[in-house]
Amino acid sequence: MKRLFALCLLASATLTAQQIPGATELPGSPFSIKKTWIIGGVGSWDYLTLDPAARQLFIAHGSIMQVVDVTAGTVAGKITGLRGAHAIALDDTGEFGYISDGPADQVKVFDRRSFAVVATIPTGPTPRALVFEPQSRLLFAICTNPFTVNPTSPNPSRNQANPPPSSPTRSAPPGRNPQPISPQEIKTSITVIDAQTRQPLAQILMPGRLGFAQTDGQGQVFINIVNRNQIARIDAQSLGALLRKQSSAASVLDWSHESRPAQSSADSMRLFALGTDCPEPSALAADGPHARLFVACGNMKMAILNAGTGEVVAFLPTGPGTDAIGYDPGRGLIYSANGGANGSLTIVRQDIADSYAVVQVLPTRQRARTLAVNSSTGEVYLVTDLLGVNLAQAGGIGTLQSSPANGSFQVLVIGN
Repeated sequence: MKRLFALCLLASATLTAQQIPGATELPGSPFSIKKTWIIGGVGSWDYLTLDPAARQLFIAHGSIMQVVDVTAGTVAGKITGLRGAHAIALDDTGEFGYISDGPADQVKVFDRRSFAVVATIPTGPTPRALVFEPQSRLLFAICTNPFTVNPTSPNPSRNQANPPPSSPTRSAPPGRNPQPISPQEIKTSITVIDAQTRQPLAQILMPGRLGFAQTDGQGQVFINIVNRNQIARIDAQSLGALLRKQSSAASVLDWSHESRPAQSSADSMRLFALGTDCPEPSALAADGPHARLFVACGNMKMAILNAGTGEVVAFLPTGPGTDAIGYDPGRGLIYSANGGANGSLTIVRQDIADSYAVVQVLPTRQRARTLAVNSSTGEVYLVTDLLGVNLAQAGGIGTLQSSPANGSFQVLVIGN
Protein backbone atom coordinates (compact mmCIF):
# COMPACT_ATOMS: atom_id res chain seq x y z
CA MET A 1 0.00 0.00 0.00
CA LYS A 2 2.80 2.43 0.90
CA ARG A 3 4.54 1.58 -2.34
CA LEU A 4 1.37 2.28 -4.33
CA PHE A 5 0.96 5.62 -2.51
CA ALA A 6 4.59 6.53 -3.30
CA LEU A 7 4.09 5.65 -6.96
CA CYS A 8 0.99 7.86 -7.08
CA LEU A 9 2.96 10.74 -5.58
CA LEU A 10 5.73 10.21 -8.12
CA ALA A 11 3.27 10.14 -11.01
CA SER A 12 1.59 13.28 -9.75
CA ALA A 13 4.93 15.08 -9.40
CA THR A 14 5.96 13.97 -12.89
CA LEU A 15 2.69 15.23 -14.39
CA THR A 16 3.04 18.57 -12.60
CA ALA A 17 6.60 18.94 -13.87
CA GLN A 18 5.42 18.27 -17.41
CA GLN A 19 2.60 20.81 -17.18
CA ILE A 20 4.64 23.62 -15.56
CA PRO A 21 8.28 23.59 -16.74
CA GLY A 22 10.95 24.58 -14.24
CA ALA A 23 12.43 28.02 -13.82
CA THR A 24 15.57 26.98 -15.69
CA GLU A 25 13.55 26.93 -18.91
CA LEU A 26 12.76 30.63 -18.62
CA PRO A 27 14.91 33.38 -20.10
CA GLY A 28 16.46 34.53 -16.81
CA SER A 29 14.29 33.80 -13.78
CA PRO A 30 10.62 33.02 -13.15
CA PHE A 31 7.99 35.72 -13.34
CA SER A 32 6.30 36.93 -10.17
CA ILE A 33 4.05 39.72 -8.92
CA LYS A 34 6.68 42.37 -8.21
CA LYS A 35 4.42 45.23 -7.12
CA THR A 36 0.80 46.07 -6.46
CA TRP A 37 -0.44 49.62 -7.07
CA ILE A 38 -3.73 50.54 -5.41
CA ILE A 39 -5.30 53.14 -7.69
CA GLY A 40 -8.94 53.11 -6.56
CA GLY A 41 -12.04 53.85 -8.56
CA VAL A 42 -15.29 51.92 -8.85
CA GLY A 43 -17.08 49.81 -11.43
CA SER A 44 -16.04 47.05 -13.78
CA TRP A 45 -13.14 47.37 -16.17
CA ASP A 46 -12.22 46.29 -19.66
CA TYR A 47 -9.10 46.63 -21.82
CA LEU A 48 -5.71 48.13 -20.97
CA THR A 49 -3.38 49.98 -23.36
CA LEU A 50 0.24 50.97 -22.74
CA ASP A 51 2.23 53.84 -24.20
CA PRO A 52 5.81 52.60 -23.65
CA ALA A 53 7.38 55.89 -24.77
CA ALA A 54 5.36 58.03 -22.35
CA ARG A 55 5.39 55.21 -19.76
CA GLN A 56 1.64 55.54 -19.26
CA LEU A 57 -0.92 52.78 -18.76
CA PHE A 58 -4.46 53.59 -19.92
CA ILE A 59 -7.27 51.68 -18.18
CA ALA A 60 -10.92 51.56 -19.27
CA HIS A 61 -12.64 51.51 -15.86
CA GLY A 62 -16.38 51.96 -15.69
CA SER A 63 -17.35 55.57 -16.32
CA ILE A 64 -13.75 56.81 -16.36
CA MET A 65 -10.45 56.21 -18.12
CA GLN A 66 -7.52 56.14 -15.70
CA VAL A 67 -3.95 56.96 -16.69
CA VAL A 68 -1.24 55.39 -14.52
CA ASP A 69 2.40 56.50 -14.51
CA VAL A 70 4.21 53.16 -14.64
CA THR A 71 7.42 54.71 -13.30
CA ALA A 72 5.82 56.01 -10.11
CA GLY A 73 2.87 53.62 -9.89
CA THR A 74 0.43 56.49 -9.36
CA VAL A 75 -2.56 57.92 -11.21
CA ALA A 76 -1.33 60.63 -13.58
CA GLY A 77 -4.74 61.66 -14.90
CA LYS A 78 -8.20 60.54 -15.83
CA ILE A 79 -11.10 61.26 -18.14
CA THR A 80 -14.57 61.27 -16.58
CA GLY A 81 -18.12 61.55 -17.88
CA LEU A 82 -18.11 58.33 -19.91
CA ARG A 83 -21.15 56.07 -19.83
CA GLY A 84 -19.02 52.93 -20.08
CA ALA A 85 -15.38 52.85 -21.20
CA HIS A 86 -14.34 49.66 -23.01
CA ALA A 87 -11.05 50.18 -24.86
CA ILE A 88 -8.35 52.73 -25.61
CA ALA A 89 -6.41 53.06 -28.86
CA LEU A 90 -3.45 55.39 -29.41
CA ASP A 91 -2.31 57.02 -32.64
CA ASP A 92 1.31 56.82 -33.80
CA THR A 93 2.05 60.53 -33.35
CA GLY A 94 1.88 60.60 -29.55
CA GLU A 95 -0.79 63.31 -29.71
CA PHE A 96 -4.20 61.67 -29.53
CA GLY A 97 -5.98 58.68 -28.09
CA TYR A 98 -9.44 57.18 -28.58
CA ILE A 99 -11.90 55.67 -26.09
CA SER A 100 -14.85 53.47 -27.02
CA ASP A 101 -17.86 54.56 -24.93
CA GLY A 102 -20.13 51.57 -25.48
CA PRO A 103 -23.50 52.64 -24.01
CA ALA A 104 -23.16 56.05 -25.70
CA ASP A 105 -22.44 54.55 -29.17
CA GLN A 106 -19.48 56.90 -29.45
CA VAL A 107 -15.72 57.15 -29.67
CA LYS A 108 -14.14 59.94 -27.63
CA VAL A 109 -10.94 61.55 -28.95
CA PHE A 110 -8.61 62.88 -26.25
CA ASP A 111 -5.40 64.89 -26.07
CA ARG A 112 -2.68 62.69 -24.55
CA ARG A 113 -0.93 65.64 -22.89
CA SER A 114 -3.90 67.33 -21.19
CA PHE A 115 -6.28 64.32 -21.09
CA ALA A 116 -9.02 66.60 -22.39
CA VAL A 117 -11.69 65.23 -24.74
CA VAL A 118 -11.35 67.13 -28.02
CA ALA A 119 -13.91 65.37 -30.24
CA THR A 120 -16.77 62.86 -30.21
CA ILE A 121 -17.39 60.47 -33.12
CA PRO A 122 -20.68 58.55 -33.53
CA THR A 123 -20.44 54.79 -34.12
CA GLY A 124 -22.64 51.77 -34.55
CA PRO A 125 -24.31 50.12 -31.55
CA THR A 126 -22.14 49.41 -28.50
CA PRO A 127 -18.51 49.82 -29.65
CA ARG A 128 -16.02 47.80 -27.61
CA ALA A 129 -12.63 46.96 -29.15
CA LEU A 130 -10.73 49.76 -30.92
CA VAL A 131 -7.88 49.47 -33.41
CA PHE A 132 -5.80 52.30 -34.88
CA GLU A 133 -4.15 51.05 -38.07
CA PRO A 134 -1.09 53.25 -38.79
CA GLN A 135 -0.54 52.61 -42.51
CA SER A 136 -4.08 53.49 -43.60
CA ARG A 137 -4.65 55.89 -40.67
CA LEU A 138 -8.04 54.30 -40.11
CA LEU A 139 -9.67 53.72 -36.74
CA PHE A 140 -11.81 50.58 -36.43
CA ALA A 141 -14.55 50.58 -33.77
CA ILE A 142 -15.79 47.03 -33.28
CA CYS A 143 -19.48 47.16 -32.37
CA THR A 144 -20.91 44.24 -30.42
CA ASN A 145 -24.69 44.72 -30.42
CA PRO A 146 -26.22 42.55 -33.16
CA PHE A 147 -28.70 43.67 -35.78
CA THR A 148 -32.03 42.01 -36.50
CA VAL A 149 -32.00 40.78 -40.07
CA ASN A 150 -35.14 41.52 -42.03
CA PRO A 151 -35.05 39.26 -45.12
CA THR A 152 -37.56 41.47 -46.96
CA SER A 153 -35.55 44.66 -46.51
CA PRO A 154 -32.83 45.37 -49.10
CA ASN A 155 -31.32 48.08 -46.90
CA PRO A 156 -29.24 46.68 -44.02
CA SER A 157 -28.94 50.12 -42.46
CA ARG A 158 -32.61 49.94 -41.43
CA ASN A 159 -32.08 46.90 -39.26
CA GLN A 160 -32.57 47.50 -35.56
CA ALA A 161 -30.20 46.48 -32.82
CA ASN A 162 -31.28 43.77 -30.41
CA PRO A 163 -30.86 44.40 -26.68
CA PRO A 164 -29.03 41.24 -25.49
CA PRO A 165 -26.26 39.98 -27.79
CA SER A 166 -26.50 36.47 -26.36
CA SER A 167 -30.16 35.84 -27.21
CA PRO A 168 -31.35 37.97 -30.13
CA THR A 169 -34.91 37.67 -31.42
CA ARG A 170 -36.70 38.66 -34.59
CA SER A 171 -39.56 41.15 -34.35
CA ALA A 172 -43.03 39.58 -34.57
CA PRO A 173 -46.53 40.95 -35.32
CA PRO A 174 -48.65 41.84 -32.28
CA GLY A 175 -50.00 38.79 -30.50
CA ARG A 176 -47.22 36.48 -31.68
CA ASN A 177 -44.08 35.40 -29.87
CA PRO A 178 -40.79 36.72 -31.30
CA GLN A 179 -38.78 34.23 -33.31
CA PRO A 180 -35.19 33.48 -32.24
CA ILE A 181 -32.48 34.42 -34.69
CA SER A 182 -30.03 31.73 -35.71
CA PRO A 183 -26.28 32.40 -35.34
CA GLN A 184 -26.01 32.57 -39.11
CA GLU A 185 -28.42 35.55 -39.20
CA ILE A 186 -26.74 37.68 -36.52
CA LYS A 187 -25.00 40.75 -37.90
CA THR A 188 -22.74 43.02 -35.92
CA SER A 189 -20.80 45.92 -37.34
CA ILE A 190 -17.56 47.84 -37.65
CA THR A 191 -17.50 51.62 -37.79
CA VAL A 192 -14.55 52.69 -39.95
CA ILE A 193 -13.31 56.18 -39.07
CA ASP A 194 -10.81 58.44 -40.83
CA ALA A 195 -8.47 59.36 -37.97
CA GLN A 196 -7.32 62.52 -39.74
CA THR A 197 -10.78 64.02 -40.38
CA ARG A 198 -12.43 62.24 -37.41
CA GLN A 199 -15.35 61.34 -39.63
CA PRO A 200 -16.99 57.91 -40.04
CA LEU A 201 -16.37 56.56 -43.52
CA ALA A 202 -18.53 53.45 -43.37
CA GLN A 203 -20.52 51.05 -41.27
CA ILE A 204 -19.63 47.50 -42.31
CA LEU A 205 -22.10 44.76 -41.42
CA MET A 206 -20.27 41.55 -40.55
CA PRO A 207 -21.40 37.95 -40.07
CA GLY A 208 -21.86 36.84 -36.47
CA ARG A 209 -20.95 38.44 -33.15
CA LEU A 210 -17.68 40.37 -33.21
CA GLY A 211 -15.20 40.30 -30.35
CA PHE A 212 -11.63 41.54 -29.88
CA ALA A 213 -9.56 43.03 -32.71
CA GLN A 214 -5.87 43.67 -33.35
CA THR A 215 -3.60 44.99 -36.07
CA ASP A 216 -0.31 43.46 -37.17
CA GLY A 217 1.14 46.95 -37.80
CA GLN A 218 1.57 46.10 -41.46
CA GLY A 219 -1.80 47.06 -42.89
CA GLN A 220 -3.94 44.15 -41.72
CA VAL A 221 -6.66 44.14 -39.03
CA PHE A 222 -7.86 40.87 -37.46
CA ILE A 223 -11.20 40.47 -35.67
CA ASN A 224 -12.65 37.54 -33.72
CA ILE A 225 -16.09 36.38 -34.81
CA VAL A 226 -17.06 34.73 -31.55
CA ASN A 227 -20.13 32.65 -32.33
CA ARG A 228 -18.83 31.37 -35.70
CA ASN A 229 -15.33 30.33 -34.53
CA GLN A 230 -13.74 32.54 -37.17
CA ILE A 231 -11.18 35.30 -37.62
CA ALA A 232 -11.85 38.09 -40.14
CA ARG A 233 -8.79 39.62 -41.79
CA ILE A 234 -9.33 43.09 -43.27
CA ASP A 235 -6.84 44.78 -45.58
CA ALA A 236 -6.99 48.31 -44.16
CA GLN A 237 -5.14 49.97 -47.02
CA SER A 238 -7.39 48.42 -49.65
CA LEU A 239 -10.44 49.36 -47.62
CA GLY A 240 -9.21 52.91 -47.05
CA ALA A 241 -8.63 53.44 -50.77
CA LEU A 242 -12.14 52.15 -51.47
CA LEU A 243 -13.89 54.31 -48.88
CA ARG A 244 -12.02 57.55 -49.51
CA LYS A 245 -13.17 57.52 -53.15
CA GLN A 246 -16.82 57.77 -52.14
CA SER A 247 -18.87 60.83 -51.31
CA SER A 248 -18.61 62.51 -47.93
CA ALA A 249 -21.59 60.65 -46.50
CA ALA A 250 -20.73 57.44 -44.63
CA SER A 251 -22.03 54.35 -46.38
CA VAL A 252 -23.34 51.01 -45.17
CA LEU A 253 -21.51 48.01 -46.62
CA ASP A 254 -23.00 44.56 -46.13
CA TRP A 255 -20.14 42.05 -45.84
CA SER A 256 -22.20 39.66 -43.76
CA HIS A 257 -22.37 36.93 -46.40
CA GLU A 258 -19.68 34.59 -47.66
CA SER A 259 -20.34 35.80 -51.21
CA ARG A 260 -19.91 39.51 -50.61
CA PRO A 261 -20.91 42.12 -53.20
CA ALA A 262 -18.33 43.84 -55.36
CA GLN A 263 -18.33 46.85 -53.03
CA SER A 264 -16.07 44.93 -50.62
CA SER A 265 -13.41 44.49 -53.35
CA ALA A 266 -11.68 41.18 -53.94
CA ASP A 267 -9.03 41.42 -51.24
CA SER A 268 -10.52 43.65 -48.54
CA MET A 269 -11.66 40.78 -46.31
CA ARG A 270 -10.96 37.10 -45.78
CA LEU A 271 -12.45 34.73 -43.21
CA PHE A 272 -10.32 32.12 -41.42
CA ALA A 273 -12.14 29.13 -39.90
CA LEU A 274 -10.89 28.01 -36.48
CA GLY A 275 -13.15 24.96 -36.29
CA THR A 276 -14.44 23.19 -33.20
CA ASP A 277 -10.95 22.97 -31.67
CA CYS A 278 -11.07 26.72 -30.93
CA PRO A 279 -14.63 27.66 -29.92
CA GLU A 280 -15.65 31.22 -29.06
CA PRO A 281 -12.35 33.06 -29.65
CA SER A 282 -12.12 35.77 -27.00
CA ALA A 283 -8.74 37.47 -27.30
CA LEU A 284 -6.12 38.09 -29.95
CA ALA A 285 -2.53 39.25 -30.41
CA ALA A 286 -0.45 39.53 -33.56
CA ASP A 287 3.18 38.95 -34.52
CA GLY A 288 3.41 40.97 -37.72
CA PRO A 289 7.00 40.20 -38.83
CA HIS A 290 6.43 36.43 -38.54
CA ALA A 291 2.81 36.56 -39.76
CA ARG A 292 1.41 34.76 -36.71
CA LEU A 293 -1.77 35.25 -34.68
CA PHE A 294 -2.28 34.16 -31.06
CA VAL A 295 -5.94 33.46 -30.33
CA ALA A 296 -7.55 32.64 -26.96
CA CYS A 297 -10.16 29.91 -27.36
CA GLY A 298 -13.11 29.26 -25.07
CA ASN A 299 -11.82 25.79 -24.14
CA MET A 300 -8.70 27.03 -22.27
CA LYS A 301 -6.42 26.74 -25.29
CA MET A 302 -4.38 29.18 -27.35
CA ALA A 303 -4.45 28.68 -31.11
CA ILE A 304 -1.49 29.94 -33.14
CA LEU A 305 -2.38 30.76 -36.73
CA ASN A 306 -0.57 31.64 -39.92
CA ALA A 307 -1.83 35.19 -40.48
CA GLY A 308 -1.52 34.84 -44.24
CA THR A 309 -3.37 31.57 -44.78
CA GLY A 310 -5.37 31.07 -41.59
CA GLU A 311 -3.77 27.67 -41.02
CA VAL A 312 -3.57 26.60 -37.35
CA VAL A 313 0.07 25.72 -36.66
CA ALA A 314 -0.12 24.93 -32.91
CA PHE A 315 -2.34 24.64 -29.84
CA LEU A 316 -1.19 25.34 -26.28
CA PRO A 317 -3.00 25.09 -22.90
CA THR A 318 -3.90 28.31 -21.06
CA GLY A 319 -6.49 28.71 -18.30
CA PRO A 320 -10.11 29.66 -17.59
CA GLY A 321 -11.60 33.05 -18.31
CA THR A 322 -9.02 34.47 -20.74
CA ASP A 323 -9.94 37.95 -21.94
CA ALA A 324 -6.60 39.26 -23.21
CA ILE A 325 -3.40 38.02 -24.84
CA GLY A 326 -0.23 40.08 -25.05
CA TYR A 327 2.91 39.65 -27.15
CA ASP A 328 6.43 40.90 -26.41
CA PRO A 329 8.29 40.68 -29.74
CA GLY A 330 11.72 41.57 -28.34
CA ARG A 331 11.67 38.71 -25.83
CA GLY A 332 9.59 36.27 -27.86
CA LEU A 333 7.01 35.81 -25.10
CA ILE A 334 3.22 35.51 -25.28
CA TYR A 335 1.03 36.11 -22.22
CA SER A 336 -2.51 34.88 -21.57
CA ALA A 337 -4.46 36.62 -18.77
CA ASN A 338 -6.79 34.02 -17.29
CA GLY A 339 -9.28 35.67 -14.93
CA GLY A 340 -11.34 32.60 -14.08
CA ALA A 341 -10.99 30.48 -10.91
CA ASN A 342 -8.25 32.02 -8.74
CA GLY A 343 -6.59 33.79 -11.68
CA SER A 344 -3.39 32.94 -13.56
CA LEU A 345 -1.01 34.19 -16.22
CA THR A 346 0.13 31.64 -18.81
CA ILE A 347 3.56 32.50 -20.25
CA VAL A 348 4.50 31.02 -23.62
CA ARG A 349 7.97 31.15 -25.16
CA GLN A 350 8.37 31.60 -28.92
CA ASP A 351 11.61 30.11 -30.25
CA ILE A 352 12.37 29.34 -33.88
CA ALA A 353 9.56 29.45 -36.42
CA ASP A 354 6.48 27.67 -35.06
CA SER A 355 8.21 26.38 -31.94
CA TYR A 356 6.23 27.32 -28.84
CA ALA A 357 6.16 26.07 -25.25
CA VAL A 358 4.43 26.99 -21.99
CA VAL A 359 7.28 27.98 -19.68
CA GLN A 360 5.35 29.17 -16.62
CA VAL A 361 1.84 29.38 -15.16
CA LEU A 362 1.88 32.19 -12.60
CA PRO A 363 -0.93 32.43 -10.01
CA THR A 364 -2.33 35.98 -10.04
CA ARG A 365 -5.67 37.17 -8.62
CA GLN A 366 -9.33 36.48 -9.25
CA ARG A 367 -10.75 38.35 -12.25
CA ALA A 368 -7.32 39.58 -13.44
CA ARG A 369 -8.40 38.93 -17.01
CA THR A 370 -7.00 41.82 -19.09
CA LEU A 371 -3.40 42.91 -19.55
CA ALA A 372 -0.89 45.16 -21.26
CA VAL A 373 2.74 44.35 -22.08
CA ASN A 374 5.58 46.84 -21.68
CA SER A 375 7.95 45.88 -24.48
CA SER A 376 10.57 48.33 -23.15
CA THR A 377 10.94 46.80 -19.69
CA GLY A 378 9.44 43.34 -20.15
CA GLU A 379 6.85 44.01 -17.45
CA VAL A 380 3.22 42.91 -17.74
CA TYR A 381 0.32 44.79 -16.15
CA LEU A 382 -2.96 43.26 -15.01
CA VAL A 383 -5.82 44.86 -13.08
CA THR A 384 -8.35 43.51 -10.59
CA ASP A 385 -10.01 44.33 -7.29
CA LEU A 386 -10.70 42.56 -4.01
CA LEU A 387 -14.04 41.03 -3.08
CA GLY A 388 -15.49 41.22 0.42
CA VAL A 389 -18.74 40.79 2.33
CA ASN A 390 -20.60 43.04 4.73
CA LEU A 391 -20.93 40.97 7.93
CA ALA A 392 -23.37 43.49 9.35
CA GLN A 393 -25.78 42.85 6.51
CA ALA A 394 -29.22 41.72 7.72
CA GLY A 395 -30.47 38.27 6.81
CA GLY A 396 -27.79 35.99 8.21
CA ILE A 397 -24.59 34.44 6.89
CA GLY A 398 -26.43 32.30 4.35
CA THR A 399 -27.60 35.41 2.53
CA LEU A 400 -24.23 37.20 2.35
CA GLN A 401 -22.99 38.17 -1.10
CA SER A 402 -19.53 39.28 -2.06
CA SER A 403 -18.93 42.64 -3.72
CA PRO A 404 -15.84 44.69 -4.63
CA ALA A 405 -14.23 46.34 -1.63
CA ASN A 406 -14.23 50.13 -1.88
CA GLY A 407 -10.89 51.50 -3.07
CA SER A 408 -9.39 48.08 -3.79
CA PHE A 409 -8.97 48.45 -7.58
CA GLN A 410 -5.31 47.72 -8.30
CA VAL A 411 -2.62 47.15 -10.89
CA LEU A 412 -0.49 44.00 -10.62
CA VAL A 413 3.04 44.45 -11.99
CA ILE A 414 4.47 41.19 -13.30
CA GLY A 415 8.15 40.82 -14.04
CA ASN A 416 11.26 38.66 -13.71
